[in-house]
Amino acid sequence: MLIVACQVCGETKVIAGTPDADGMARAMWICPVCGTGQVLQLPVAADARKADLRSIVCGMSLTRVEAEECR
Repeated sequence: MLIVACQVCGETKVIAGTPDADGMARAMWICPVCGTGQVLQLPVAADARKADLRSIVCGMSLTRVEAEECR
């Protein structure tokens, strides 16, 4: 799974994908908000396969107080 963001409007999206053997992740998608085609190629330093998905998702979440501070 790759977590990506639109380079135009910032809409985030989770898409299926894994890095290649050379450690590069490549993704293509169309932003559902602004309709811009997106192409992404980036090096992946760490791979979370076979990791606990719950701890990964909880690590990315914001508490209500943190979310209000970001506004």
